[in-house]
Amino acid sequence: CWLFHPSLLCILHSVNNYLLHFMKCKCYPLLLFLGILSGYSSPAQKLIFKSYTVENGLVANPVRKFYQDNKGFLWIATREGLSKYDGHKFTNFTIANGLSHNLVNDMYESADGKLYIAENNGTIDLVLNGSVIEKSKFSGVTVNNFCNIGNKTIIAATDSGGLQELKMGNLIKPMQSFPRASYIDFAVLNDSLFIGGSEGSIKILNKQFELLSEIVKPRDFLTFQIYRDKKKQLWLGTNFGLKVLSASSANRQAPIYTLSLPPFKIPLLEKDVVNDILEDEEGNLWIGSSNGLFKVAPDKRWQMFTEKSGLPSANITCIFQDREKNIWIGTALGVAKLVTKNNIRVYTKEDSLLSNNTKDLIALKKDLLQIITEKGIQNFDVASQRFMMVRSENDKLYNGFVKNSQPLLFYQNNNAFGKYNYSKERLEDYILPSSPNVETYFSIIDDRGIIFNGTQNGLIIRTGNKSYFEKKLSSRITALLIDKKGFLWAGTWDKGLYRIHYSSNDLDNINISVEDFSWLLPDKNIRSIFEDSKKNVWIGTRYRGLIQLSNKKDKPEVVKNFDSQTGLMSNFIRAIAEDDNGCIWVGSDLGIDKLILNANAFRVFNFSRISNYFSSINNILPQKDNSLWLSTSEGLVNIIDGKSEKTAAFPVYITAVKLSDTAFNFSNYLPDKKVQLKYNTNQAEFEFSATSFINEKQVLYSYRLMGSTNASWSKPGNQHEVSYASLQPGNYTFEVRTFGWNGKWGAPATFSFIINAPYWQTWWFYSIIGILVLLLFYGIYLNRIRQLLKLQKVRNRIASDLHDDIGSTLTNINILTEISRKNLDHPREAEKFLKRIAEEVTATSEALNDIIWSVNTSNDSMEEMLSRIRRYAADLFDNCNVICHLDMDEKIGGKKMSMELRRDVYLICKECMNNMVKHAAASNVWIQVIFYRNKLQLNFKDDGKGFDATVVTSRNGLKNICARTQRWKGQVKIKTAVGNGTAIEISLPIKN
Repeated sequence: CWLFHPSLLCILHSVNNYLLHFMKCKCYPLLLFLGILSGYSSPAQKLIFKSYTVENGLVANPVRKFYQDNKGFLWIATREGLSKYDGHKFTNFTIANGLSHNLVNDMYESADGKLYIAENNGTIDLVLNGSVIEKSKFSGVTVNNFCNIGNKTIIAATDSGGLQELKMGNLIKPMQSFPRASYIDFAVLNDSLFIGGSEGSIKILNKQFELLSEIVKPRDFLTFQIYRDKKKQLWLGTNFGLKVLSASSANRQAPIYTLSLPPFKIPLLEKDVVNDILEDEEGNLWIGSSNGLFKVAPDKRWQMFTEKSGLPSANITCIFQDREKNIWIGTALGVAKLVTKNNIRVYTKEDSLLSNNTKDLIALKKDLLQIITEKGIQNFDVASQRFMMVRSENDKLYNGFVKNSQPLLFYQNNNAFGKYNYSKERLEDYILPSSPNVETYFSIIDDRGIIFNGTQNGLIIRTGNKSYFEKKLSSRITALLIDKKGFLWAGTWDKGLYRIHYSSNDLDNINISVEDFSWLLPDKNIRSIFEDSKKNVWIGTRYRGLIQLSNKKDKPEVVKNFDSQTGLMSNFIRAIAEDDNGCIWVGSDLGIDKLILNANAFRVFNFSRISNYFSSINNILPQKDNSLWLSTSEGLVNIIDGKSEKTAAFPVYITAVKLSDTAFNFSNYLPDKKVQLKYNTNQAEFEFSATSFINEKQVLYSYRLMGSTNASWSKPGNQHEVSYASLQPGNYTFEVRTFGWNGKWGAPATFSFIINAPYWQTWWFYSIIGILVLLLFYGIYLNRIRQLLKLQKVRNRIASDLHDDIGSTLTNINILTEISRKNLDHPREAEKFLKRIAEEVTATSEALNDIIWSVNTSNDSMEEMLSRIRRYAADLFDNCNVICHLDMDEKIGGKKMSMELRRDVYLICKECMNNMVKHAAASNVWIQVIFYRNKLQLNFKDDGKGFDATVVTSRNGLKNICARTQRWKGQVKIKTAVGNGTAIEISLPIKN
């Protein structure tokens, strides 16, 4: 076993690399022996793994299972709970927030979106919309694994419960040959179920769960994984290594299955514990063991990955490939993700590369590259992925290729040149130095053999064995190009860009003319020059990015300047190349960008950002089949361009909604129902994410809130949360969308809600207010009408009084005057009529005075009314032998009375006092006016002769008193008897 130790295999790889150039010497037996020793292992080129652990939010590091739901979210089962990864963050489920048990065995999502979580304690929970909606849905049977065996039939392998069928949301135990068997995993092949369990044997059942055959193994033989690949080959991961389940063709009716070793030789997998197996889209077989992850290519070459390769742990527990072809690796210490979209492979010193800092590379022929490193030159066989040393005479160190040279030439800093001998696969001296030792940065040769060297001190021209400095261009040269027109372009360190036209009758005399085009460029610090297939010249600068020049006319013109503001990753452009599709690849200090040609214009696509690959790029070599080779500061890199720029916008989902209304639960939200909030719960917070895992940080989102004051889309960014506060009442719809790498927006995800207006802003409240206002105006109108009618009534009364009292009195006076005139001859008769005329005039004057007093608003106070009653009583009782006892309540003085009430009260008092004088024949009268409990009390009493109240009389005095009292809803009480005087009590309600 020591012979196949990984460290020894690496040594053997290195030895094998140095011996490959002896192939011409027919040393096949030795090489074959070394290949057998190494198990046909390929170099351990570096893959870019992205790790996720508890530090990133994972619930626990020991991973057991992966599952991707219908929306594309990734569910990760661990030993300490369940995690849902939405591309932004992990949402964790444990016994603390709803799970029945932390140890999750497997998951399955039904058509209605419910996720069945099978736990190791024999329970199954239901999760919907990121929330546990039903705990312990089933109990009593431990489900180890779910499997779809076809025809929408879901079978569960259980622990000591045989096979169970998940049907209509229930676990049903069908009839079977082994109802109490303990199963771990199973697979379907040709209508047969191959089931491995914890009892050692592997059972083969038909779809009716009847036993067809059985492979009996020791009880300590455990089958952790049964996997069927695309070729319908069954692979078994066991505690005794990787096995293959093979069927003999001797009996086609009932094939006999046996376990055998895999068709490739990986010693570490023969006895190691194999936990999981996966075949990816390219046909590579991924095998997870307790000591590493193995990748076996279709040609049986294999590669091993451990912690040194970037995995969190070498103990691999599960492997999964999502819908974007990313490979997820579960380990004992976390999750690793491998993005296969662009298939980036990095070769470093661990793969026998002399130095990680590769300066340049060139394709010698198909599948054979030549790389210049700081420590020498190597050939790389792409097919075998082997590095081979390229020796040079006297072990000279060459700095770079002479561009356009054929045969291939190399240059040194001392201005010497070497030539590559293809047959001997070594470098030979070609031209010895004949000029000063000066540092050379770039070298190029034209079709006549003239070599131009860009050096520290300017341009050196070499023709044959002769070389000299060209004085017209003495600046430091950093880049050279001979375009399709035959012009020589020279980029300098900090003096700008020059185009050189040179001609000669012989190689000894070269005439040159230099044109300075530095004024065209925003930056004079040139670092790279390239000409594309359409004769555009591309200039890479140090500080201002990439400039596209049109070279079709006599004078070049600037077409476009690409820099960090227009999308480039960096403004320091080191390398430029063009692929077969016309796209321009740009290498910088930070990585590589791709300029995509679309309608005669280029769109910037950040290839490194999308691929999560960053390095300083020295040179780019496009090859066939979308393959690119890069010489970088971190090694030799191969990229298989997956055309990520054509990726449409990713589906986006709103993952959480938090409203200030605590009664709202997003897990129970129905999309066709709008949420209604009160006016004082006017805050909303949204979380969203797209189900893409190629590079989560490069997914751009834009959102808006329709119905708000600013309903425009936000600036695209990688923000996953947004909150709104103090929203006004109204209808709102939150929308979020993603920006596809193809430059187009995707369909938005929406969430609608309503913030109800306060009651004082509702239509019914406005309606009530409107009705009340109308009623108010109507009331004012009615009151105005009442006032006018009251005024008219007063006028009518005054007119009636004037007509009845004053008019009738004047008529009597007129009649008495005529009678008196006729009796002038009879003085006694005339005097009697004149006396009656005087009385009528006096009565008329009093009646007119009463009318004027009643309509005068200055007499509205009780004081004025009492004063008038007092004067009238004094005038009435002073002229007769009746003693009047008058009692007036002083508290009444501040009260106000309406004109009608005041008039009626006065007339009531006047009528009562006149009756006392005319009919009572009393010696004493008592008059009392008091205010008690909001009532005006008028009490009249005399000691006169009284009368019989039961006798009907034709006089109107008492009738008028009762009528006036009842008009104001008052009460009249009369106490009288013949010979006992009379007492009248009148009560009138008075409003404050």
